Amino acid sequence: MKKYSLMIVVSALLTLMYSCKYSEEYQVINIDNQFSVSVPSWMKKYDDLKQGAPFQYANRYRNIYTVAEASKQELGDLMANTTSLLSKSMKNAVVSDSSSVTINGLPAVRTEVFGKMNEENIYFTELVIQGKKSNYHLSIWTRGEDRKLRYRDDINKIAASFKEL
Repeated sequence: MKKYSLMIVVSALLTLMYSCKYSEEYQVINIDNQFSVSVPSWMKKYDDLKQGAPFQYANRYRNIYTVAEASKQELGDLMANTTSLLSKSMKNAVVSDSSSVTINGLPAVRTEVFGKMNEENIYFTELVIQGKKSNYHLSIWTRGEDRKLRYRDDINKIAASFKEL
C-alpha cells in the first residue's frame, strides 16, 4: 500500500513539474510599425518598468526585464546617458567596454553594466542601435549572477531580434 501511495505522489509531482514548464516559443512585438523585438512567450507586457517606454516586457517570477524605445539623441550621447544613469543608481557599478555589433543590418553598440541595487546584484545588457529613421535604446536586465547565466541565451536572442520597421 505504501508503495502504491508513493507512486501516486511521485506521479502527481512529475505532472505538476511538467505542467509548470515554460514554452520556448518567441513572439514578435511590433511597436507602432516603428520597431519590433521578439521575446519569449513567458514574458508579459508591463507599463511600470520605464516611464514612457513603448516596449516593456518582463517575467517577474524569473526576474528578467526588457524595455526598448526610440530616441532623438545621438548614438554616443544615448549610450553615455544610459550608462551614467545606471551607474549613479547602483553601488559599485562596473561598466564593461563597449563593443560594436550589427543587429539585423543596423550598427549598434553593446555594453554590460552590473552592480548592486538595494543590496541585490543587477546585470544589465544595454544596446543603442543606429536606425535609418531613429536611434533606439534596448535594455535587458536580471537580478543575480545565476539568472544572468541561466538566461544568457534568452538575453542574446532578445537583443539580436531587434528590427527597425
